[in-house]
Amino acid sequence: MRIDFSLYRLLILALLALFLFCGCATRVAQPSRAGSAKPRTGTKVWVSKKPGREFVAGPVRFEKMSSQSAELAARRLSARTQDMDSWRDLGPQIRKSIEYVRRNPAGGLALQRRELRLTWGQLRKSLEDLERLLPRLDRNPELLGKYFVWYELQSGAEMTGYYTPVIEASLKREGQYQYPVYRVPPDLRKARPGETHPWSEKLRKAYRVEQGRILPYYSRRDIDINKVLAGKGLEVAWLKDPVDLFYMHVQGGGVLRLPDGRLRTAVFSGSNGLDFHGLGSILYRKGILKKNQLSREKIKDYLLKHPGEMWNLMAENESYIFFKITRGQPQGAMGKPLHGKVSLASDPQLLPLGSIVSFRTDIYPSKGRPARRVNGVGLAQDTGKAIRGARLDYYIGTGNEYKYAAHHLKNHVPVYLLISRSALRR
Repeated sequence: MRIDFSLYRLLILALLALFLFCGCATRVAQPSRAGSAKPRTGTKVWVSKKPGREFVAGPVRFEKMSSQSAELAARRLSARTQDMDSWRDLGPQIRKSIEYVRRNPAGGLALQRRELRLTWGQLRKSLEDLERLLPRLDRNPELLGKYFVWYELQSGAEMTGYYTPVIEASLKREGQYQYPVYRVPPDLRKARPGETHPWSEKLRKAYRVEQGRILPYYSRRDIDINKVLAGKGLEVAWLKDPVDLFYMHVQGGGVLRLPDGRLRTAVFSGSNGLDFHGLGSILYRKGILKKNQLSREKIKDYLLKHPGEMWNLMAENESYIFFKITRGQPQGAMGKPLHGKVSLASDPQLLPLGSIVSFRTDIYPSKGRPARRVNGVGLAQDTGKAIRGARLDYYIGTGNEYKYAAHHLKNHVPVYLLISRSALRR
């Protein structure tokens, strides 16, 4: 019995020592509180894919800033960096956003995220409060931090630029003007909201009916190479340059300069609903151009020097856009004219149309000139197929003089969503 008792006691001591040892090992392995915290499980993480730069990662979520931090950030804002003489100049564009937001039910959700929910009524109130505050901001920009809550996007955002090109065109086919701009064809159909059908989501956007069969609408190859729409009276304008026409489709619109100097605007009117593929990715995937050769200038130069390949390469982007010709200014997704250095294209799931957005970025106005810092307040007034998640497209302006700045804007920028305190009390 003594032997059994001794063995029993030794076994207990061994188990106790093992328990203490494991406990110590666990404590040693714990990370320091001062270390960087990992994103919560299930939180999407944005990663900058910018070549040659250290990756920046963070959760794609909003976090409320303190009032003191918001006022400090507001003091850095400058209307002049956005080519405005005064913050009052922002007023007309704010009213365009109010007109759009007003069309949505005040109690409906404009933004629904785990960390932040906003109604259309709160967005409208914020825009109205900002408009009333404009006359005081030139002298006291910090008021924007006092009267507004700033929600910082923890990931920041990748910012690119876009502009509206001015393209040589004619309203009739003549001389060098041989490349047609089409209006929406009468046989292009779309499924009605709530309509039940056996089709794919792609066919919901656009389809045609042929001999009782539902088919995808014609592709770019069908339209540009096989000429299925030619001679049907659908042409609304004619361009000199086929590559300019392709990029007008990418931009979703353009300003047309007619032979007599008059200007008209080609406005997005519809699409064939097929998938979009960028020319740069097509040429890179085929090994035609290297990664450092994918600027629009180099892509266009290659295509014009290889006319035998040009149409087939462009046809690999099946998406096709239809336009209407107006006398007005270029419009965004709101159906309202865009404003250079103010309007932003955003993902509505992250920054709904009508949002007030503060940001900081650098713009290169032209080749060889130094960058200009913009500490600004922008308005989410447009969307785009490529604008998803933590991504913003900054509208630089209308005219070919903005081409360089738009094509050379690609920065990882801080982004803040601004909501008035009085709107949040509703």
